[in-house]
Amino acid sequence: MKYKISRKYLHLLIVILPLTVLLSFGFLSYLFLSYIQNNNHGQETVRYEKIFLESQKTMLRERVENMRAYIRYYDKKRSDQVTEELKNFVVAAAKISDNLYRNGKGKNTILAALRNVHLGERIGEIFVMNMHGFIYQHFDRSLEKRMARNLHDSEGRAFVQDFIRIVKYEKEGYNVYSWYKPGYPRDFMYDNLAYVKKIAYNDWFIGAGFFLDDLQKEIQADIVDYLDTHTKVNNGFFYILDKNFNIVYCPEEKVSKNLTRYAKQDMYIDAARNLYCSRYIKEYGWYLVGVKNLAESMRAFTREQVHKASKIHSIKKYLLLLGVALLVSILLSLYLSSVIFKKVKDYELQINAEHDKMMFRTKQALIGELFSMIAHQWRQPINKIASIVALLRAELHSDKCSPKEIDTKLEEIEESVEYMSDTIEDFRTFYKPTTAIKVVNLKDLIERSVLFLNNAIEKKQVRIVKKLADDIEIKLYRNEFLQVMLNLIKNAIDATDIGGTITLRLYRHGKRVIISVENTGTPISEEVMQKIFQPYFTTKKDSMGLGLYMTKIIVEKHMKGEILIERLPHGTKFLIII
Repeated sequence: MKYKISRKYLHLLIVILPLTVLLSFGFLSYLFLSYIQNNNHGQETVRYEKIFLESQKTMLRERVENMRAYIRYYDKKRSDQVTEELKNFVVAAAKISDNLYRNGKGKNTILAALRNVHLGERIGEIFVMNMHGFIYQHFDRSLEKRMARNLHDSEGRAFVQDFIRIVKYEKEGYNVYSWYKPGYPRDFMYDNLAYVKKIAYNDWFIGAGFFLDDLQKEIQADIVDYLDTHTKVNNGFFYILDKNFNIVYCPEEKVSKNLTRYAKQDMYIDAARNLYCSRYIKEYGWYLVGVKNLAESMRAFTREQVHKASKIHSIKKYLLLLGVALLVSILLSLYLSSVIFKKVKDYELQINAEHDKMMFRTKQALIGELFSMIAHQWRQPINKIASIVALLRAELHSDKCSPKEIDTKLEEIEESVEYMSDTIEDFRTFYKPTTAIKVVNLKDLIERSVLFLNNAIEKKQVRIVKKLADDIEIKLYRNEFLQVMLNLIKNAIDATDIGGTITLRLYRHGKRVIISVENTGTPISEEVMQKIFQPYFTTKKDSMGLGLYMTKIIVEKHMKGEILIERLPHGTKFLIII
């Protein structure tokens, strides 16, 4: 049993239901928020505190890791910069000595000029040697004017021989060795990075260098200055201890005796709720420690919780106001719906009357269009039957017609009549899917279409060129495919000049089947190409313009393919792709 709802109640249901749902949603939301605020606040706070602590550990760990990475990055960047400065300094000094040599200056003038070349405190004087290891000038005056080829540093390296080897084979380059610092006790040698380069004068080469520990101290001072002026940790700070746990850097107000203990642990929380994270920087022997005060952060969290509770209270108030507004809206909607319903009902009656009229006109138009299509499809077989009858009559009068010829002509008439009958059936079920789909050989159907139009072909003396594959069989509606081919070939005959050529092709392209109908003659215009598949469009005086329209519908809707038109220099080509 089917239940029906009157239009009036349906209209009221449509108006009231959304408002009722919104009112119920607002009331339930109010209850839900109250429950959360009153019963789950404590549990949520404990859970959030755990999440908060883990997030603070993660944030501080990432902060310390990023600072350690920055220190290493700055160390490399600054070392590369100073190393490049050293090379540029030695190259510039070599140019000075070479210019003096080219201008005819002697040894003493060149040495005096090089002794006065300096580049700050880090990179000292230029030293001058020859390829035999004799030192003419050096920052260590005790080495000047003596043979030092076999001189060794604290590691046993014959660094003068290393200089000579670099200059001999590479002309210039870097070398690390150790030697005494000027002004320091001569009980320890410090690592020195030197750059040497061959000059034009005799077999001399020059060089300069800097002590690596001086550069490291300079870089460490820059890093400490950076920490002091640029780094900010919310509710916290950084400090650095050396490998002996002496303070390298720490804000004055944060210095305490416990800093050493915290530096030895990866992560630690003290009694004052300070969170410590420590990382060791092997290159400097530093302990980098980040500190964050959790008590301050928790106070900020408490303020946030109070703010959230206030927002929940505001939401509850707004939901209550929304419920009242929705209730008023429902009552107002009930009144307005009764007024609107009468107007809508009158309008529906008017619309239904207009709809009935439009349906009657549409049915009339469909009936007229159907008869027009049938007449268009019948014209070709009727003409063929008339031609066969006329030919038979002429042959009977001349007594030249044999029974076999009569039987052949009658079979052709029967085929045309059968085609006309099939056409009636095809058009009757045109807009309905049919079950009369079967596997057919496309070559046979195309040749059958040509046979149907044989009279028109002979009348215009058109030459038919067939390039058809033998083995293409697909499932489709046989009669509909015949209609498509008849329309396309008939249009090609009409467009071809007397004695012209029509080329029919059938082949596979990948998984697709291609059928083309190409004719010679005057090429189609661009304007006609845009409209050629529209219903009732035609360029012929005796045509209703439905042939190609029907062809397009059959190909696209029933064959699930597409039909294309191509303008050629010598004619027109239609392509069917299935």
